[in-house]
Amino acid sequence: MSPQLIGQTATWLSIVNQLFETRMSQLLAPHDLTNGQFGILHHIMRDPEKSYRISDIARAVEVGQPAVTKAIAKFEVRGMVTLKSDPKDRRVTTVHPTALAGQVLMETRQAIWPKLSEVFDGFEPPELENLTGQLKRIAANLDETR
Repeated sequence: MSPQLIGQTATWLSIVNQLFETRMSQLLAPHDLTNGQFGILHHIMRDPEKSYRISDIARAVEVGQPAVTKAIAKFEVRGMVTLKSDPKDRRVTTVHPTALAGQVLMETRQAIWPKLSEVFDGFEPPELENLTGQLKRIAANLDETR
């Protein structure tokens, strides 16, 4: 594969990433969520029965531990998570999502969907399925080389 083709693809991924991040910031602001907080919320709601350590969340969503701690504190104040000390190691706090976290995630998705869907205007379902598959491959490659 040519370095020029890789460079062009990387440039377009960077441009799309910036534009998408900006759009998501605009859509999430009325819901008092940042992109990072939305990512954290998605992560902890993937398995709402599970408990999470701050360090594991930070590693999974590739956000610094202080930012995750701040987001989790905000979620706790809003009643979206509960925090528990590990009985075996009091230095460890685990995060437990509440039903409200799922509700906030669902309501936020529903609220942003109409504007977010505009990003994909003109795409046919098979095109989006293909794009999703390609993005998953890129994500897997990035995951393997962390």
